[in-house]
Amino acid sequence: MSKPKRNTKKAAQGKARPVAGKSKNTVASKPKAKPAPAKKTVSPKKAVPAKKPVPAKRAAKPAPKAAPKKVSKKASPPKPVKKAVAKKPAPKKPAAKKPVAAKKPAAKAPPPKPKAVAAKPAPAPAKPASKPVAKAVKAAAPAKPAAAKSSATPAPAATKAAPAPAPSPVKPAPAAEAPVAAKPTAPPAEVAVPVEAPVAAPVKKVPSQPLPPPGPTKTGALFYDSHMHTPLCKHAWGEPEEYAQQAVKAGLKGIIFTCHCPMPNGFWPSVRMSESEFDTYVALVQRAADAFKGKLDIRLGIESEYFPGCEEYISALHKRADFHYVLGAVHWQAKEYLNKFETGTIENFRRTYFEHLARSAESGLYDALAHPDLVKNYHPDSWCFAIVKNTVSTALDRIAATGVAMELNTSGLNKSYSEMNPGNEMLRMMADRKIPIVLGSDSHRAPRVGEHFVTALNHLTEAGYENVSYFLNRQRIDLPISEVLASLKKAADHNA
Repeated sequence: MSKPKRNTKKAAQGKARPVAGKSKNTVASKPKAKPAPAKKTVSPKKAVPAKKPVPAKRAAKPAPKAAPKKVSKKASPPKPVKKAVAKKPAPKKPAAKKPVAAKKPAAKAPPPKPKAVAAKPAPAPAKPASKPVAKAVKAAAPAKPAAAKSSATPAPAATKAAPAPAPSPVKPAPAAEAPVAAKPTAPPAEVAVPVEAPVAAPVKKVPSQPLPPPGPTKTGALFYDSHMHTPLCKHAWGEPEEYAQQAVKAGLKGIIFTCHCPMPNGFWPSVRMSESEFDTYVALVQRAADAFKGKLDIRLGIESEYFPGCEEYISALHKRADFHYVLGAVHWQAKEYLNKFETGTIENFRRTYFEHLARSAESGLYDALAHPDLVKNYHPDSWCFAIVKNTVSTALDRIAATGVAMELNTSGLNKSYSEMNPGNEMLRMMADRKIPIVLGSDSHRAPRVGEHFVTALNHLTEAGYENVSYFLNRQRIDLPISEVLASLKKAADHNA
């Protein structure tokens, strides 16, 4: 028994420092202070374990082994706790506690249990989702179908009403929603129906009037003034009946109102009717036609703007009423036109205008082209037809190929460049290409209806024209210039 005492002393003396250092570690790992009293009351029986700590390295290894044993003992109780937690947090916070179960499923491999748990909490999120569903139904659909669907299928509505919260319940929640989503196909269909309804706006058309008999009237009237306006364009004065009364005095058989058409996106709104006034315009013309029935033939036409990019709108506009005459026009004065195309010299701007004039004919949207050289009023002091003659020649070749008519507009005499539109030289070029010609006064006041028509007809004859035209039901009617001249004089004398 004395020998072991000596060994303990040598171990204590020779290895006191490392043992002390390790004893502190053991003390940190084992909060109990049992090794200290063991030295004082060391009995020969308890000294035997002292030999085991002599190999310090071996003593260090069992220390970490003891730690997992304690953790395992402590970990064993939380196993039932986890089961309880899996059942409780599913309805409240399934996302936060499901990853905990994901850490230890490999050891126990109980995937069926979380699936069963996910199936049970599925109805729980359905209840809070029913409230936003009711809001969505009220906003997009009538209240009755909402009540009928909330009782039968609250879950499917939740799948579509709140797709954002879907990621929070992780993957098991959408798994339950996916099969249910097959049933609520009806609600999106109901929402799409009211969207399509306003798109298909009803098209209103004026019933076509019977054409007047061919030939002159009893007074000898034979011809039409094919260009005039109403107060709806915001720069014309007088009611349509006043224009009609002046037409009778001028010896005309009929007149065609061609007020400036509405345009999209607020294009130059100060010189045209608005979209909401279109029906009013049609009614004004019809009112005048009824008032002068048997005295003067009054027809509905329109001066239809040409601006690159608006072709589809104009095409749809022409189908809104039974127009007898559609007069195309390029107005360089529009701010939108100037802002987009006034980028170079004056001559280049004029060339751009004639390019657009040719495009308007090639679009197939118009029966005739109004005031074809209106651009000469752009810096009229510098107008020189010879500078743009080649450009005009090319444009007229393209227009002639389309068969579209062109207008001799007598109101040019009242503009800054006092000359009819077009001028005599361009008029001769048009006659050489056999482009049909129509007369229009472009009246913005009643006294100008039929103004300067005799002079205009004489210009046509000098340019080489033999016939002059007008349109009814968008069909061109050609008359000999000589007969038209005679009719104007005869009817004017009769009505004087």
